[in-house]
Amino acid sequence: MSDEKKPKATFGDVMLGIPAGRGGEGEDKPEAAAEKKPNGDKKGPMVVVRRAGGVVETRSLEVKTVEPAASATPGQVEAAPKPTLQPMVVAVAQEVPESETFGEMFEAQVKSGDVPGRKGMPKVGEKVKGKIFQLGAETAFVTIGKHEAMIELDELKDEEGVLRFGIGDEVEAHVIETGAKGIVLSRKLPKGAASMQRLSDAKAMGLPVEGLVIGVNKGGLEIAVGEVRAFCPQSQVDVRPAGKLDHFIGEKLVFKVTEVKERNVVLSRRAVLEEELKAKAAETRKTLAVGAVLKGKVVSVQAFGAFVDLGGVEGMVPVSELSHLRVGHPNEVVDTGDDVEVEVLRIEAPEPNSPDKSKRKERITLSMRSRQEDPFKAALAELAEGTRTKGKVVRLQPFGAFIELKPGVDGLMHISAMSERRIAHPRDVLKVGEEVEVVVEKLDPNEKKIGLRLVKDGQPVGEGGASSAPAEAGGEKPERKESAPKPRRGTIVTGKVERIEPFGIFIGWEGGKGLIPASETGTERGTDLKRVFPMGKEVKAEIIEMEGSKLKLSITKAVRSEERADLEAYTKSQPKQQGKTGFGTLADKFKNLKLS
Repeated sequence: MSDEKKPKATFGDVMLGIPAGRGGEGEDKPEAAAEKKPNGDKKGPMVVVRRAGGVVETRSLEVKTVEPAASATPGQVEAAPKPTLQPMVVAVAQEVPESETFGEMFEAQVKSGDVPGRKGMPKVGEKVKGKIFQLGAETAFVTIGKHEAMIELDELKDEEGVLRFGIGDEVEAHVIETGAKGIVLSRKLPKGAASMQRLSDAKAMGLPVEGLVIGVNKGGLEIAVGEVRAFCPQSQVDVRPAGKLDHFIGEKLVFKVTEVKERNVVLSRRAVLEEELKAKAAETRKTLAVGAVLKGKVVSVQAFGAFVDLGGVEGMVPVSELSHLRVGHPNEVVDTGDDVEVEVLRIEAPEPNSPDKSKRKERITLSMRSRQEDPFKAALAELAEGTRTKGKVVRLQPFGAFIELKPGVDGLMHISAMSERRIAHPRDVLKVGEEVEVVVEKLDPNEKKIGLRLVKDGQPVGEGGASSAPAEAGGEKPERKESAPKPRRGTIVTGKVERIEPFGIFIGWEGGKGLIPASETGTERGTDLKRVFPMGKEVKAEIIEMEGSKLKLSITKAVRSEERADLEAYTKSQPKQQGKTGFGTLADKFKNLKLS
């Protein structure tokens, strides 16, 4: 073995995987000069060609060998063509000093961006978006265009340590390293890396930092970012006025670095929140439209309504749209932080040049009321024209009074339906909060309007009393038309079927109308009333209950009453039989008994 020192490996040797000293030991061995290939070709010696500009082309000469056919004669074998040398370009690289190591050369090329396959590589500090394609034990691997990067799993977990990202999810982060390890991403400043220089770099890159709130002063929050003490002004704590800041002490929050000057570091949490809201708003606006039903969170409660965050976009629920029930103040229905479901009623575009400041911003009107069950529909099953009921006076207006009949169901009593005489204002007769008896005069389900009349001394105002209409000229009162006699309990009437419901049938006759419940029709339970009592059929029924003008009738009782009347008429028509008496009662015996 030669004691001569082997030459140092060149860059071309390293790229081709050729060990150092290829011209040393095996130089005099023919088998080392040409390696056989499976097809019989031989790999020739390496050739280095230097071009102008310092470009180096490393080539190997391949020896093409043609095997003679099995049937070839010795003469044909001698005449076979000789092997030819074919140049093959293996690698192209910049000419570099042979003393430079491969790691140093690779690092220099990474920084310059000249590494093959790394064209368009993102730079340190650049904000990129990629898709997760693999999850490891501690690292997630992300595809960024044609490149691959990595990010620690801890940065993808929430405050409770739960991983919120999976394969296929997009993640947005900053490039913090592009060295030999590859592209390394981070969504915030790594733990333990807080120094004035790193904070300055974070400011330049727009990289978020995590800090611990250690105190509160008059101006804002005192933050510890690693070993560096920083300050967050109160105006930069939240997107809305934060109020008292004591509850932030001990919390770990994420900030943006806004200033690094000598020993002073100023942070902003508001900048982080605004970025998050901006991203959420872009997603929310894809589904935001009039009539859309969305879920949101109450962020503020005012006397005129509640503000709801729909996901980066805020809307307002006016007091009138909070509930079907009467609401004095919005905090009776909702509180800050409540999750609610709302419907979009209106979207008004901003008017930048409007003198009204409120119109310079986009206004979105929401409704919680539309997502709740309407009590008016439930009340229709119990209320009908002519129904007498009680209610509470909730509001007085010059034209009348609003009476609450049921929670969420109000009726209007016009001023003319309050008294026999003319009054100047409803307060002359009624008081807010007073309970009164009323009769339903008009019911409009489509418009959801109920007209009421006051009941006094058992009679609706204007019925059975002095007429409120003025006398005609000459002092003569207008002639009053004779009305049909009022029905009484036990009266049998004959009417025609006007309406059929599952719970009974309504009949009408001259002078009144009423309901015959299904149980009083004389039919079996479950009978189809539409078949037995078609519209317009004449029905004879007896009045069994009266509540104002609301009447309840019974067919079965009418039949029994008629049978009883026929029996009594028959009994009276029969002559009395003489000389035949019955046993009599015990009272009759004592009546004729004479005491001694």
